[in-house]
Amino acid sequence: MPPSSEFSEIEKVLEDEALALRLILDEAGDESLLKPDVTGSRRNPYAELPLLETGLSLKWSLRTDRAQDCRSQGAKMSTLHRGRMPHFAAFTMEPRPTMLNLLAGGSGVVDCVYCLDLTTLQVAVDNVYSRTNQRIRTRDMFRRLVDMRRIRGYDELVATVSVM
Repeated sequence: MPPSSEFSEIEKVLEDEALALRLILDEAGDESLLKPDVTGSRRNPYAELPLLETGLSLKWSLRTDRAQDCRSQGAKMSTLHRGRMPHFAAFTMEPRPTMLNLLAGGSGVVDCVYCLDLTTLQVAVDNVYSRTNQRIRTRDMFRRLVDMRRIRGYDELVATVSVM
């Protein structure tokens, strides 16, 4: 029984997909693939693959292993990327300043950490971290990260992505 034209079409699509996957893997080399949660790219007139403009790691809350995952993704992106480095950041709703410091503290592999509601978080940190010297140091560390723009608000993420 000869194959139907529909079967031939499906076979052709699968062959094209396999070829595209081989091209991507050839481009990536032998390294493991980078897997940010959200990416933004634009067409590259000089190459088949688009230019990666931004990569985001989404972590609704943080544990040390989740923070390490973000740092690993950023380090891998900077190691594997050729040319201009894309913007790489984490997006979170994490309320604890010490956990935010794991990502935003200046390791350099994550550009910044975007918080869903930074204004409310700043008020909460000021209220909760003000009674003892240790808590005041934590509050001051958080304020420093915000002042250095290592922790930013969601609105700034929207503005940053919209101009890329």
